[in-house]
Formats: sequence, C-alpha cells, structure tokens
Amino acid sequence: KPPRHAGRSRRVDRARRRASLNGTPMSSKPISRPPPPPPPPSSAACQPPPQEWSVRACSIFGIPVFLHFSLPLFLGFLCLTHARLGAIGIIFAVCYAAVLFLTVTVHEFGHCLAAQKVGCRAERVLLWPLGGLATCVMPTNPRDRMIVAAAGPATHLPMTLCWLILSATTGYPIRFWSPAVPLEASSLYHWLCWVGLYINVLLFVFNLLVPVFPLDGSQLLLNFLLLRGATPARAARIIILVSVPMAVLLAGWALVNGNSLGCFLVLWLCMQTWRLHQAAAAGRLETHPLFVDVAPRGGPGMSGQAQAV
Repeated sequence: KPPRHAGRSRRVDRARRRASLNGTPMSSKPISRPPPPPPPPSSAACQPPPQEWSVRACSIFGIPVFLHFSLPLFLGFLCLTHARLGAIGIIFAVCYAAVLFLTVTVHEFGHCLAAQKVGCRAERVLLWPLGGLATCVMPTNPRDRMIVAAAGPATHLPMTLCWLILSATTGYPIRFWSPAVPLEASSLYHWLCWVGLYINVLLFVFNLLVPVFPLDGSQLLLNFLLLRGATPARAARIIILVSVPMAVLLAGWALVNGNSLGCFLVLWLCMQTWRLHQAAAAGRLETHPLFVDVAPRGGPGMSGQAQAV
C-alpha cells in the first residue's frame, strides 16, 4: 500500500510542471520583490504658506480654484480706504477687486491650459491678496516650461484689447494709468474700463520684467539660461543677483507711492528669494519649486509640482 502522502506529492509535482510550462517557477520561499522606485521630488515643503489656508470655491475646466482665507480682509481693507468717499467709494472698491481677481484668474488659467497643452497636469489655482498661484506638474524641457510661463502674461494681450474696445465706447479719452475714483456713480463704467487697462498693462509688464520667484519672469530667465547651457546652480546665482536689486527698486516704488499692498508683495518676494538662496547654498536646488527635476538640455520626463504666478 503506497504511503499516505504519495497522492499529495503527485499533486505537487503536477502543479510544479504546470508552473514551469507557464514560465513561473514554483517555490516554497516567498519571492523577494525590489522596492518601488522613490516618488519624484515634490515641492510641497517649499510652497508658500498661503496654500495651507484656503478653501475650494469652484472648478473651471476640471481645475479646482481655491480662495485664501485672507481675501475678505483684503476686500475689507479696500472698502476701508475708500470709505471716506461714502457708499460710492465702497461700490468702486468692490468693483475694483472684481476686475482685479477676474484678470488674475484668467492669467492663472493661461498657465494651466498651456501646461495641459504640452502634456502636463494642472493641480490647482489659488487666489489670495497678492495675486494668484497656479500649481502645475511642469515639463522638464526648458522650451515647454517657457511656453507655460509665458502663457500667463500672454492672456493680458486679448484682455487689454477688450478693455480698449470697451473704453472706446465711453466717449472718454483712453488712459493706461490708474485714475482717481470719481464721485459720480454715472462714471462707473468708463472708470472700470480705465482700471481694466491699468491692471492688465501693469501685470503684463510686472510678470515679464521682474525675474523674481515665483513671478513668470523667473521661469523665463531660468529656462533661457538653461537653453544657453548654464547649470542649475549658475542659473540660481544669476536669478538671485538679479532679484535683489529688483526687490530694492520695487520697495522704493511702493514706499514713494504709499502702496501698503506693494510693500507686502515686496516682502513676500524677498522671502522667496531668501529661500532660493538657502536651497542653492545647501546644494538642494532640486527641492525648490523653481528647480524640481530641471533638465539643463531639455531632456524628457516630467517634474514635480511647480508654481507660476
């Protein structure tokens, strides 16, 4: 009589033969698998503080839009500074804020749609008192990054044209500087046209000619330097050297004009420049949002999150 375990041995042999025919060897020991590759470096630790204090307001083109909790304080500040003009001053302050953040939203979605156009992903748009932040997964190709960075300021060209057409219908002279708040409610329409022109021209020039992170000029300057063969470390030093005098000029402009919001903006830009300096000094540029997975010669691949303003 065959032993009791003989049938089980035959079944195990048949199972092993089937496994060998399928190309998967059968073993009693667990198969050791290599550890998964580490995730790409993320810039979450380097993101500016306003990302943490926001609430989701809506979604446009599938991209969530978040509002910072300090926006009501900003609106209250505008109303307070115009309250001396009475109710008409408060109405004009609210209209000014509406035009400003409508313009900023279109600007940020210019970045997001351009990122999607080059095969990347737009994460979110944040609106806060100092403007907007579009968080996108950026390409590593410097040319594609320049396209995404330039798409924001490019949105001001058609918006400026629209405001010019609207201004021409008012019968008043077209002005590109910020007009004083009029005292008559009947002039609200042409005043808003002037404000729309002023905001679009200012944001277009500001984002292109001020290469301070996270403004669009820093992305354009960085990727231009990379295309010219500069290393990320050398590009970071150049951006820092350019950012410091630009911050001084902006601070002087804000103080001369008594622009308190401009002073806060300059202070925030100085903080971002200091963080970039710290990352460069520590040899950790790959952790900074401006340099996450940057390929100097336009290599393939995707980077972590980066921000455009």
